[in-house]
Amino acid sequence: MTSYEVSSDVVVGWSSIWVTGIVVGVQFVLCYAFFMIKRSNDERNKVFDLYETRQHSLGHRSPPPFQPHWYLKAYQMSDSETLRCVGLDSYMFLRLLRFGARLTALGTGLSIILIPIYATGTARGNSTEGFNKLTLARVEHGDKRMAITVVAWYIFIGFILRELHNEWKSFALLRQQYLARGDEDVPKEFRYSILCEQVPEWLQSEKRLKKYFDRLFPEKVAQTTICMEMSCLDKLVEEREKVLNNLERADACAHHPKVSIGGRCSCCWGEKVDAIEHYRTELSRLNTSICHERELVPLAANHVRHQRKLSRIFSSNGALNVPENLFSGRKHSSEANNFKQPTDLSSLIECNESHFSFSDDDEEQDIGEHINQIDINESKISPSSTAFVTFTSLRAKQAAAQCALTPDRTSMRVFHAPDPRSVLWENISFPLSMQDTAKFGMKVVWIVGILFWAIPVSVVNSLANLNSILQALNIKTVDSSKPWYGFLSGLLPVIAFSFLLNALFALIIVAAKRVIKLKSRSDVDAYVTYWHQLYQFANLWLIVIGGSIFNQLQALLSNPESILNTVANAMIGSSVFFLNMILTQSVGKCAHDLSRIPKYSQSLFLRLWRSERTPTKRQSEASKTPDTYQWGYEIPKITFIFMVVILYCPIVPIMEIFGLVYFAARYITYKHQFLHVNAQSFEGGGNATWSSIFVFIISIIYMSEAVFIVFMGLKKSPLSSGFGFVPLVGTIVFHLNLRRNVITYLQNLPLQTAAAIDVKEGERNDFDPLVYLQPSLNSILDEKYYFGSRSDCCETII
Repeated sequence: MTSYEVSSDVVVGWSSIWVTGIVVGVQFVLCYAFFMIKRSNDERNKVFDLYETRQHSLGHRSPPPFQPHWYLKAYQMSDSETLRCVGLDSYMFLRLLRFGARLTALGTGLSIILIPIYATGTARGNSTEGFNKLTLARVEHGDKRMAITVVAWYIFIGFILRELHNEWKSFALLRQQYLARGDEDVPKEFRYSILCEQVPEWLQSEKRLKKYFDRLFPEKVAQTTICMEMSCLDKLVEEREKVLNNLERADACAHHPKVSIGGRCSCCWGEKVDAIEHYRTELSRLNTSICHERELVPLAANHVRHQRKLSRIFSSNGALNVPENLFSGRKHSSEANNFKQPTDLSSLIECNESHFSFSDDDEEQDIGEHINQIDINESKISPSSTAFVTFTSLRAKQAAAQCALTPDRTSMRVFHAPDPRSVLWENISFPLSMQDTAKFGMKVVWIVGILFWAIPVSVVNSLANLNSILQALNIKTVDSSKPWYGFLSGLLPVIAFSFLLNALFALIIVAAKRVIKLKSRSDVDAYVTYWHQLYQFANLWLIVIGGSIFNQLQALLSNPESILNTVANAMIGSSVFFLNMILTQSVGKCAHDLSRIPKYSQSLFLRLWRSERTPTKRQSEASKTPDTYQWGYEIPKITFIFMVVILYCPIVPIMEIFGLVYFAARYITYKHQFLHVNAQSFEGGGNATWSSIFVFIISIIYMSEAVFIVFMGLKKSPLSSGFGFVPLVGTIVFHLNLRRNVITYLQNLPLQTAAAIDVKEGERNDFDPLVYLQPSLNSILDEKYYFGSRSDCCETII
């Protein structure tokens, strides 16, 4: 008799695990052999493009290239040197992996104790044979063996909380250092700047906005930058980029290529002309248009402000509007003396606007001369409600970022400015109110999507039982003991599941960049990580119940009380799927990442394809640019394994051994790649790789503790189930204490610390005004455009 009232008649075997292990082993041997052979050749020829990419641009933050015993060198590098080389985001990501290796190392030690105890259990039945001999399913109801399980669970949870406490202590110190000192490759303007959203129309001018902040922080404002809405100019710059690329490729050819113009397709029909001359002509035309649009920017901005001013002065029928606060800031003593204290919020806001009213004489003195030169239908340029403000002191910047500037919540909002390298300039002028509306709409879409996510996950899960699919298709079933059957049933679900998650990731990226139009890649990473991780939570339970509740729906409807028993039984049965997933993502995938076979194949194909032409300078530099990791893609995969190893520790303890292999291999591999190959294009100060994912880690612990309590209850061990509440209460106390004493204070730099840094370093006024200037307006960036290797093509762009 089995341990559960509703049990499966299927015996969970080892065949799929063994076959998956063999396939992963072959993958590891082949990829690692390629890595070692190619790496030796590159070392001998001093080629850095594939395995030492950081040497081209980040040699000052990289260890010596081609070190022997790469895994030992990566493991032995100190934390301080690793932090200096890779930055805080990547460093905390590595600490996350090391944390996983430590907890699974303890779990492996506990599994050495639990596996023999479970294997000698007295429960019998199909669900306790084969692989399940090593699981909690083998232990009979009320068996005294479960006391050891409770003790092991206490040790495991206590160790996790202790490690989390130590990680937060380390991160708190590093986070404060980052906020105070920044990163050596991040422009210094980042530390002293804020991002202003919902800037009111009367402040959408750099001079007005600077005066506004000057009155709040006298003599502490270095510069202000109003972001412009200029889609026409952006499109022209984007079109010029394409023309430049085409011109460079045409110039790199051994012969003068031809291009078709006047037809529907650039490769056929139309008149054939010389490609280089055609692209030079197009480049000249675009340069002229871009210069013209740039000249219109200040005039169009003044024109828009003038129109807004007229709309405030005159009503729609041409009547004159006299604002009640017209006397504000002027010498109209008869009315000013009658000023009364505002009695409501709207009056208070009017009072604030009156206090900060500015004269337009200095800004629009020449508007009469230029206003008639602007064709409003021709130029679609206007100031937006987004701006950057840079201060001369950290104290002023932190005060501006941490306090409420206005009494109206719908008015101007202030945030810490993002790393200039992470700004998505194509979205920078998108209004925050529209962004919030789009975010809410997509939230509804993702929540509804989770409800229907069971359909594709169930299809993926069904691949583990090929005979059931064959039966549904009226095809003769096959012998499940065949090795190839274990191979297909073990790998097909894992591969299909990976494709499904990749498609989900791509959809969330599109929503973040194209629909919500988030304004920095760090915001995109946070958004993608959040929703990708929520779907990972759903994935676990859908995989668990996909083959149990849906398959036994009729029995469950007649006996609803058996739902918990069914889910508990299915959790053990689904553990084989998770073991196969961990196997495929561990040593084999690590060797594949080290070998960089896809990157090498891509470069080899491009060399063969470009055999008749010389690579352009742009293409040569692109091949030397280090690849970056997308945190929204990498982190949810890691936290999913966290969820599996913590949840299954007392139920299927052998999972810890596979988890240890996964985290240890991943830690060494990622560390080597961060030090020698990959480099993040921007720095977020650990928010993406630790702060934002802690909520998921603590949720995993809560969920695992609840599952443990339910399991002990289903095993008819009320004492063990009751003892399961102790670590749950301890986790709640730990979480509340951590939030109150640590987490709350890490988003901002304390003013006391900022003031101390200002005293030591002094106030600064040597900022580059182009750092937060939109690239389409930055003519200096034009000098970075270059042509091919021929000297006759090196012409000035503008």
